[in-house]
Amino acid sequence: MRKALLMLGLVAALVVPAVAAAKEPPQVACGIGCNNTGGWTGCTQMTVSRSASVSFLASIRHYLVVNYCKHYGTITSVSIAAHGCDTSGLVSCHTGPAWQTGGGVGWSSATFEAHATWIVTTTPFVTNNDVLTLTVPAG
Repeated sequence: MRKALLMLGLVAALVVPAVAAAKEPPQVACGIGCNNTGGWTGCTQMTVSRSASVSFLASIRHYLVVNYCKHYGTITSVSIAAHGCDTSGLVSCHTGPAWQTGGGVGWSSATFEAHATWIVTTTPFVTNNDVLTLTVPAG
């Protein structure tokens, strides 16, 4: 019995460090002071938006939200989380395409473009084709 417990203890002592070493490092903001490459590590999101209004008649906000993760400054995942319009009053909005235009996974930065068309539905009739651009910065 004693031998069995000793062997079990020895196996447990060898397994615990191996499991601990296999864990991913925590997602934290790092700079030059905490790694050799000086890049940021972690996950976050960026939002870009544009707003317009016609006094007391209509207001609109066109937005694009991008989620991304980096490991030592290199993008490991990036995606469009939301693309849309918030409206109030006599206005309608139709979101068009949104896509990644450059960079991305394996790069230090990425760029995106998003389109929308909105129309004020009463006099004065106002139409706009709106284009948003978003850049995930390097670092």
